[in-house]
Amino acid sequence: MRYHLRERAWALTESFSVRDEANRPVLDVRGKFFHIGDNLMMYDHQSGQPLLQIKQRLLSLFPCYDLYRDGQHWGRVHEQFKIFGEKFKVQGDNGMVFHIAGDLWNWDFQITDGNNNHLGYVGRRLSLFRDSYAVDVAPGIDAPFIIGLALVIEMVREHHRKKEREHD
Repeated sequence: MRYHLRERAWALTESFSVRDEANRPVLDVRGKFFHIGDNLMMYDHQSGQPLLQIKQRLLSLFPCYDLYRDGQHWGRVHEQFKIFGEKFKVQGDNGMVFHIAGDLWNWDFQITDGNNNHLGYVGRRLSLFRDSYAVDVAPGIDAPFIIGLALVIEMVREHHRKKEREHD
């Protein structure tokens, strides 16, 4: 299934909706962005049930985010210093490792598991809407998790942009 997110949707507000291909809201994301540590919650739009929490770890050399499901720590996403190879590591508490590969900075990457099974694809060219990107989630895969990974990448991108503006 394909989901659409406006890039930097949270720039003017602290909440936004994730939409399906028919432009209907399916998930709501609320939280505090770019304060002292990002902290956001993803909710089912219909029921209001919380689905995923993403919290930034403040004491980390590189951007690092913890993912929570039902109040339980589920996994961690952190940027790595690498000249070659993966730029992000995604480690689930159950030992699962996920890979994010492709052009992260230009919204053209895929997400696979440790067995190289395709879980999702994130791309600007798939989006029907201006200034947005699409997240394609493979059948049977946890959509909030894959969308959450895309949000983490977007937050890291914005942190890098902010640092570049401070150094200019």
